[in-house]
Amino acid sequence: MEKEPLMSVTWRGRETIAAVMQLLNQAEQIEILLPANYNHTLFSTFNPDAPPSALEDIDISGGPQLLEEIAAIRGLEELAELAQPLRDAGASVQLVSPPKVIIFREQ
Repeated sequence: MEKEPLMSVTWRGRETIAAVMQLLNQAEQIEILLPANYNHTLFSTFNPDAPPSALEDIDISGGPQLLEEIAAIRGLEELAELAQPLRDAGASVQLVSPPKVIIFREQ
């Protein structure tokens, strides 16, 4: 069975975690669309020394541990639950603006 190239889900906490777990074997790439109001907090978390006038553009790639760092933000804690399953699956993670988490799986 061929995997879908891209599947998107909107952040709804635990409901989204369950959806992503079901999609892991069905898609090469899964996007988790976060509410726009998280962009400032995410930017500040990953760029603590940025000047106040900095353009809050995010583009960070890494392994599943990136989800654990994102999960330190209030309201996104459940993302940490995906870290181990993504490690087991050999997936990588990207965080971009507007706030979106992208999970990449190799075929």
